[in-house]
Amino acid sequence: MIKNIEQTKEGMDSLIDRTRDGIVSAADRAERGIQAAAKSVGENAHVAGEYVRDGAGKASDGAQRRVGTAATAIDRGYTRARSDLSRATTATTGYITRNPGKTVVFAVSTGFVLGVLMRPRRFCLREHTERPGRLL
Repeated sequence: MIKNIEQTKEGMDSLIDRTRDGIVSAADRAERGIQAAAKSVGENAHVAGEYVRDGAGKASDGAQRRVGTAATAIDRGYTRARSDLSRATTATTGYITRNPGKTVVFAVSTGFVLGVLMRPRRFCLREHTERPGRLL
């Protein structure tokens, strides 16, 4: 019976050793897998960062080109408007110098018309008053 107990004890020790070896082996494999996954995630994050950086650089370059083009167009438009205004001023001054009488008559008539159009209006409430001819 002691022999059976010793055999059982050796069998149990062997089973415990194999279980411990299996657990250590599985833990080592899991640790290697986790390290590989962490390395892969780090590399992917680095690649993604480079991709985002390249995209941001391209977007910035495109925006700078568009802003430069818009600034050039605005500058051209401003220069053209300034030139047109200068020509209109010169033409108006020339007309006034050549035709002072017409200019004064035109200015007076324009002032009169604007005065008539802009004066305050009074209206009659004939239906709503007891004295129909009265203005408010």
